[in-house]
Amino acid sequence: MLQNGGEMWLSTRRIRRRGDPEWDQYIGFIGLPHLQEIRTIDSWCNPCVDGNYPLVALDELWERLEMDLLPVPVSGREYYLLFTDAFGPNGSVQHPRLKPLGYDLSDETWTSSLLNCGPWQGVLEPIARRTGQNGLLALEDAKLAQSLLPEVWKNDPHSFVTVWALFEVMERADFEFS
Repeated sequence: MLQNGGEMWLSTRRIRRRGDPEWDQYIGFIGLPHLQEIRTIDSWCNPCVDGNYPLVALDELWERLEMDLLPVPVSGREYYLLFTDAFGPNGSVQHPRLKPLGYDLSDETWTSSLLNCGPWQGVLEPIARRTGQNGLLALEDAKLAQSLLPEVWKNDPHSFVTVWALFEVMERADFEFS
């Protein structure tokens, strides 16, 4: 269920990758064979290690990490995900330790309309094919899909979406030595 209170959300996430159990079946379901991994706010596709934590300001992110309030990602298999409404007050947040990943679309339950509702067909298919290797869209494609979904999916609840900006939070060691 959607959690309220924060402008941004922070979590530790597992990365689903090519070769993982269920990968072939999943990729067949969504029809995006070019994907190498999945990055999304959807907890089925990109499982949370320990929940989503609301943040009102970017300073809270660094405080949470410094105080070890989140599980530390297992190197190469997990990461810190920061996400925010792309059109909200923090949609264009920038920081040297934030690596932009792309844009996701989800309904109010944070189910990704792109990555967890079956293949995009018809006018949506060309947009889906333009996803990056991580399953995310460019902002222009996310906005276009957001405008098309209600009509194409005949007002299905999954068609009313928020466009989310996703960022990988670089760990201090990765940031300092890159």
